[in-house]
Amino acid sequence: MDPLARFLLGSGLGLIAAGVTYCVTTTPPWWWAVGLVVAILVWFGELMLDVLFD
Repeated sequence: MDPLARFLLGSGLGLIAAGVTYCVTTTPPWWWAVGLVVAILVWFGELMLDVLFD
């Protein structure tokens, strides 16, 4: 997958996850953390899978 497409996908999914978390709790550290974790997992997921299963 193209790195820019993966970046945009991670950003979008992170934003959606942060929005859902914000609906559940309005405490800023939680929805920021969830959004960033989801985005980072999508951005680096392919690399992590390559390292784990190489």
